[in-house]
Amino acid sequence: RTTVMDVVPSATSRRTCNPRPMSASVVSSIAPRTLRSAMRPLLAAALLGACARGVAANDTRLGARPAAMLVVVVRHAEKAPTPVNDQALSAEGMVRAAALDATLRGMPAITDVVVSHLQRTRLTASVFVARTNARVHIVPIGAAGVAAHVRAVADTVRAITRGAGRGGVLVVGHSNTVTDIVAALGGPESRPLCDSQYSQLFTLRGAAGGAVTLTRSTYGAADPADASCAAMAR
Repeated sequence: RTTVMDVVPSATSRRTCNPRPMSASVVSSIAPRTLRSAMRPLLAAALLGACARGVAANDTRLGARPAAMLVVVVRHAEKAPTPVNDQALSAEGMVRAAALDATLRGMPAITDVVVSHLQRTRLTASVFVARTNARVHIVPIGAAGVAAHVRAVADTVRAITRGAGRGGVLVVGHSNTVTDIVAALGGPESRPLCDSQYSQLFTLRGAAGGAVTLTRSTYGAADPADASCAAMAR
Protein backbone atom coordinates (compact mmCIF):
# COMPACT_ATOMS: atom_id res chain seq x y z
CA ARG A 1 0.00 0.00 0.00
CA THR A 2 1.31 3.41 -0.97
CA THR A 3 0.98 6.16 1.60
CA VAL A 4 1.06 9.74 0.35
CA MET A 5 1.95 12.26 3.03
CA ASP A 6 3.24 15.75 3.60
CA VAL A 7 6.74 15.84 5.04
CA VAL A 8 6.98 17.27 8.52
CA PRO A 9 10.23 16.87 10.46
CA SER A 10 9.55 14.52 13.34
CA ALA A 11 10.08 15.72 16.87
CA THR A 12 12.39 13.48 18.87
CA SER A 13 10.28 11.46 21.25
CA ARG A 14 11.44 10.85 24.80
CA ARG A 15 10.78 7.47 26.42
CA THR A 16 10.92 6.99 30.16
CA CYS A 17 11.59 3.91 32.21
CA ASN A 18 9.13 3.32 35.07
CA PRO A 19 9.23 -0.31 36.20
CA ARG A 20 6.65 -1.36 38.77
CA PRO A 21 7.96 -1.74 42.34
CA MET A 22 9.04 -5.26 43.31
CA SER A 23 6.17 -6.69 45.32
CA ALA A 24 6.63 -8.73 48.49
CA SER A 25 4.93 -11.73 46.88
CA VAL A 26 7.38 -11.74 43.98
CA VAL A 27 10.38 -11.47 46.31
CA SER A 28 8.96 -14.24 48.49
CA SER A 29 8.76 -16.54 45.50
CA ILE A 30 12.47 -16.24 44.70
CA ALA A 31 14.20 -15.88 48.09
CA PRO A 32 14.03 -17.25 51.63
CA ARG A 33 12.45 -15.03 54.29
CA THR A 34 15.83 -14.00 55.75
CA LEU A 35 16.98 -12.54 52.40
CA ARG A 36 13.80 -10.76 51.31
CA SER A 37 14.54 -7.36 52.82
CA ALA A 38 18.09 -7.32 51.50
CA MET A 39 17.11 -8.41 47.98
CA ARG A 40 14.30 -5.92 47.35
CA PRO A 41 16.58 -2.90 46.68
CA LEU A 42 19.02 -5.02 44.66
CA LEU A 43 16.27 -6.42 42.46
CA ALA A 44 14.75 -2.99 41.99
CA ALA A 45 18.12 -1.62 40.88
CA ALA A 46 18.52 -4.51 38.46
CA LEU A 47 15.09 -3.80 36.96
CA LEU A 48 15.96 -0.15 36.47
CA GLY A 49 19.21 -1.04 34.76
CA ALA A 50 17.54 -3.57 32.46
CA CYS A 51 14.80 -1.11 31.59
CA ALA A 52 17.36 1.60 30.78
CA ARG A 53 19.23 -0.80 28.53
CA GLY A 54 15.94 -1.69 26.78
CA VAL A 55 15.14 1.96 26.15
CA ALA A 56 18.63 2.52 24.73
CA ALA A 57 18.26 -0.46 22.41
CA ASN A 58 14.81 0.71 21.34
CA ASP A 59 16.19 4.17 20.62
CA THR A 60 18.84 2.60 18.37
CA ARG A 61 16.18 0.75 16.40
CA LEU A 62 13.44 3.37 16.23
CA GLY A 63 14.53 6.79 17.36
CA ALA A 64 18.23 7.31 16.81
CA ARG A 65 19.39 9.38 13.87
CA PRO A 66 21.26 7.20 11.38
CA ALA A 67 25.00 7.72 11.26
CA ALA A 68 25.02 7.94 7.45
CA MET A 69 22.84 9.36 4.71
CA LEU A 70 21.83 7.24 1.71
CA VAL A 71 19.95 8.81 -1.21
CA VAL A 72 19.46 7.15 -4.59
CA VAL A 73 18.41 9.42 -7.46
CA VAL A 74 17.14 8.12 -10.81
CA ARG A 75 15.15 9.39 -13.73
CA HIS A 76 11.74 7.90 -14.40
CA ALA A 77 11.78 4.87 -16.69
CA GLU A 78 10.90 4.81 -20.40
CA LYS A 79 7.59 6.56 -21.02
CA ALA A 80 4.63 5.66 -23.20
CA PRO A 81 3.25 8.16 -25.70
CA THR A 82 -0.04 8.51 -23.86
CA PRO A 83 -1.76 10.14 -22.10
CA VAL A 84 -0.15 13.20 -23.65
CA ASN A 85 -0.46 15.42 -20.58
CA ASP A 86 0.75 12.78 -18.07
CA GLN A 87 2.52 9.89 -19.75
CA ALA A 88 2.54 6.42 -18.24
CA LEU A 89 5.40 3.93 -18.67
CA SER A 90 5.93 1.83 -21.74
CA ALA A 91 6.46 -1.92 -21.54
CA GLU A 92 10.21 -1.25 -21.50
CA GLY A 93 9.66 1.22 -18.69
CA MET A 94 7.86 -1.32 -16.53
CA VAL A 95 10.73 -3.76 -17.08
CA ARG A 96 13.10 -1.03 -15.91
CA ALA A 97 10.92 -0.41 -12.85
CA ALA A 98 11.38 -4.07 -11.91
CA ALA A 99 15.13 -3.75 -12.54
CA LEU A 100 15.25 -0.76 -10.19
CA ASP A 101 13.61 -2.79 -7.45
CA ALA A 102 16.10 -5.61 -8.00
CA THR A 103 18.99 -3.14 -7.77
CA LEU A 104 17.70 -1.62 -4.54
CA ARG A 105 17.41 -5.05 -2.89
CA GLY A 106 21.19 -5.07 -2.55
CA MET A 107 21.34 -1.73 -0.71
CA PRO A 108 20.65 -0.75 2.90
CA ALA A 109 16.99 -0.25 3.72
CA ILE A 110 15.23 2.54 1.84
CA THR A 111 12.12 3.64 3.72
CA ASP A 112 10.94 6.65 1.71
CA VAL A 113 10.39 7.58 -1.93
CA VAL A 114 10.18 11.13 -3.33
CA VAL A 115 8.50 11.67 -6.71
CA SER A 116 6.99 14.46 -8.77
CA HIS A 117 3.27 14.80 -9.44
CA LEU A 118 3.61 13.07 -12.83
CA GLN A 119 2.60 9.43 -12.83
CA ARG A 120 5.69 8.16 -14.66
CA THR A 121 7.80 8.90 -11.57
CA ARG A 122 5.40 7.04 -9.28
CA LEU A 123 5.18 4.10 -11.70
CA THR A 124 8.97 3.84 -11.83
CA ALA A 125 9.00 3.33 -8.06
CA SER A 126 5.83 1.22 -7.98
CA VAL A 127 7.46 -2.23 -7.96
CA PHE A 128 9.78 -1.21 -5.13
CA VAL A 129 6.95 0.42 -3.15
CA ALA A 130 4.69 -2.62 -3.59
CA ARG A 131 7.42 -4.87 -2.15
CA THR A 132 8.58 -2.64 0.72
CA ASN A 133 5.54 -0.47 1.54
CA ALA A 134 7.87 2.54 1.51
CA ARG A 135 6.37 5.94 2.26
CA VAL A 136 5.76 8.01 -0.89
CA HIS A 137 6.15 11.80 -0.85
CA ILE A 138 4.86 13.78 -3.83
CA VAL A 139 6.63 17.07 -4.57
CA PRO A 140 4.80 18.73 -7.50
CA ILE A 141 6.47 20.72 -10.24
CA GLY A 142 4.46 23.90 -9.88
CA ALA A 143 4.16 27.31 -11.47
CA ALA A 144 7.38 28.41 -9.71
CA GLY A 145 9.33 26.21 -12.10
CA VAL A 146 12.00 23.53 -12.08
CA ALA A 147 14.49 25.33 -9.80
CA ALA A 148 11.89 25.70 -7.06
CA HIS A 149 10.91 22.05 -7.49
CA VAL A 150 14.53 20.94 -7.12
CA ARG A 151 14.89 22.95 -3.89
CA ALA A 152 11.66 21.48 -2.55
CA VAL A 153 12.82 17.93 -3.32
CA ALA A 154 16.15 18.53 -1.56
CA ASP A 155 14.35 20.01 1.46
CA THR A 156 12.01 17.03 1.56
CA VAL A 157 14.90 14.56 1.46
CA ARG A 158 16.70 16.39 4.28
CA ALA A 159 13.53 16.40 6.39
CA ILE A 160 13.12 12.67 5.85
CA THR A 161 16.71 11.83 6.79
CA ARG A 162 16.35 13.84 10.00
CA GLY A 163 13.26 11.90 11.01
CA ALA A 164 13.31 9.17 13.62
CA GLY A 165 13.34 5.62 12.33
CA ARG A 166 13.96 6.56 8.69
CA GLY A 167 16.40 4.81 6.40
CA GLY A 168 17.53 5.69 2.89
CA VAL A 169 15.57 7.71 0.32
CA LEU A 170 14.82 6.97 -3.33
CA VAL A 171 14.21 10.03 -5.51
CA VAL A 172 12.64 9.59 -8.95
CA GLY A 173 12.98 12.69 -11.10
CA HIS A 174 13.13 13.83 -14.72
CA SER A 175 15.87 14.34 -17.29
CA ASN A 176 16.02 18.07 -16.45
CA THR A 177 15.90 17.64 -12.64
CA VAL A 178 18.00 14.59 -11.70
CA THR A 179 21.48 16.12 -11.81
CA ASP A 180 20.27 19.36 -10.21
CA ILE A 181 18.77 17.34 -7.35
CA VAL A 182 22.09 15.53 -6.90
CA ALA A 183 23.91 18.88 -6.73
CA ALA A 184 21.34 20.33 -4.29
CA LEU A 185 21.98 17.38 -1.96
CA GLY A 186 25.73 18.01 -1.88
CA GLY A 187 26.93 16.10 -4.92
CA PRO A 188 28.97 17.59 -7.78
CA GLU A 189 27.32 19.57 -10.55
CA SER A 190 26.94 17.86 -13.92
CA ARG A 191 25.07 18.38 -17.17
CA PRO A 192 21.41 17.34 -17.43
CA LEU A 193 20.58 13.86 -18.65
CA CYS A 194 19.87 13.37 -22.33
CA ASP A 195 16.34 12.43 -23.32
CA SER A 196 17.65 8.97 -24.30
CA GLN A 197 19.21 8.25 -20.89
CA TYR A 198 17.16 6.15 -18.50
CA SER A 199 19.73 3.81 -16.93
CA GLN A 200 21.68 6.33 -14.84
CA LEU A 201 21.68 5.76 -11.08
CA PHE A 202 23.21 8.28 -8.64
CA THR A 203 23.98 7.12 -5.10
CA LEU A 204 24.78 9.78 -2.49
CA ARG A 205 26.29 8.73 0.82
CA GLY A 206 27.52 10.83 3.70
CA ALA A 207 27.89 10.99 7.45
CA ALA A 208 25.43 13.27 9.23
CA GLY A 209 26.75 16.81 8.84
CA GLY A 210 29.76 15.60 6.85
CA ALA A 211 30.92 15.42 3.27
CA VAL A 212 28.79 13.70 0.66
CA THR A 213 30.22 11.19 -1.81
CA LEU A 214 28.61 10.33 -5.14
CA THR A 215 28.69 7.06 -7.02
CA ARG A 216 27.29 7.10 -10.55
CA SER A 217 26.33 3.76 -12.04
CA THR A 218 23.73 2.20 -14.31
CA TYR A 219 20.95 -0.35 -13.88
CA GLY A 220 18.63 -2.29 -16.16
CA ALA A 221 18.93 -2.25 -19.94
CA ALA A 222 21.69 -0.10 -21.41
CA ASP A 223 20.76 3.23 -22.96
CA PRO A 224 20.62 3.24 -26.76
CA ALA A 225 23.45 4.75 -28.75
CA ASP A 226 22.80 8.48 -29.13
CA ALA A 227 25.31 10.55 -31.11
CA SER A 228 23.84 13.85 -29.97
CA CYS A 229 24.10 12.79 -26.32
CA ALA A 230 27.70 11.65 -26.80
CA ALA A 231 28.51 15.01 -28.36
CA MET A 232 27.12 16.82 -25.31
CA ALA A 233 29.47 14.84 -23.06
CA ARG A 234 32.57 16.10 -24.85
